[in-house]
Amino acid sequence: MNKAERDWLVAYVWLGKRRRHASPNADVWHLRFHWPQQGEALYQQVRGGNYRLQPMQLYRGHDRSWVQWCAQDALVLKWVALQVENRLPMHERCAHIKGRGGGRQSVNEVWRALASGDFPFVYRTDIRGYYRHIRKEQLLSLVRQHVDDPALTDLVEQYLYYSVEDGGDIFTPDKGICRGCALSPLMGAALLYHVDGHFAAVRGIFYARYMDDFVLLTRTRWQLRRCVKHLHEFFNQGGFETHPDKTQLGRIEHGFDWLGVWFTPTGTSIAPRALENHRAQRLLLYEQARRRGLSATDANARVQAYLIRWNIWVMQILG
Repeated sequence: MNKAERDWLVAYVWLGKRRRHASPNADVWHLRFHWPQQGEALYQQVRGGNYRLQPMQLYRGHDRSWVQWCAQDALVLKWVALQVENRLPMHERCAHIKGRGGGRQSVNEVWRALASGDFPFVYRTDIRGYYRHIRKEQLLSLVRQHVDDPALTDLVEQYLYYSVEDGGDIFTPDKGICRGCALSPLMGAALLYHVDGHFAAVRGIFYARYMDDFVLLTRTRWQLRRCVKHLHEFFNQGGFETHPDKTQLGRIEHGFDWLGVWFTPTGTSIAPRALENHRAQRLLLYEQARRRGLSATDANARVQAYLIRWNIWVMQILG
């Protein structure tokens, strides 16, 4: 069994875990029921370059709407992600990619940099609507530079130029990539590889990125201004802009937010923005339970389950 065949089975197992709580009439159960008879034929269709992705479906709930790939397309795109993850350029300073340590390690690295006492200045920002503003042709060109398999590049192109079906109407966004897809974090990381490489090579600063979140620590105000200027130049080239509500610039004594943790020279705590999101999520869970007619016991059980996950995250992220 070669890597492509192993990745196909890994993608199938991943899909089963991701959609294990799907409704009884969801298409994932149809795929799983017919998998022993159709799984191999589907794989050969994908490998032969004859597979075509369907439009994403728009769903509307009581309090939100979302788009989702069908189960079969999600399986195929996960397989593509497993195939290209070691071919696309991924910098070690991009923490959200598998094997880079994730948010917890990034938080620890930022704290060690602060604890050294070498960096009195900080610039923390992110890209406003990063996925939504990605230029499709720019990303496709990057993929073609590093992936020489026609079947893979064809599926990536279909993924980039995805369509959405809304009650029979089908439209294709001019810009951006879809959220909630196994391939999207890889695409988001690869597109900003040149930014990571530039700042990682600058001596005398600390740099880290998590998806579209950036943090720069510098020794002098001159370094800070220069780094901010260069980062904005990269953003302008890609057609991006910073998010004003998530941008902090100045001395570290004033504190700054990184991945939900508030940093000051004396220690760390949960950031005010993360605490506000936590409070809003608890209220939302109660409101969802009320709209669905759940009992008070069931509503409390949902909130308690969320609180357990929240406390685990707090303990992990703060070490």
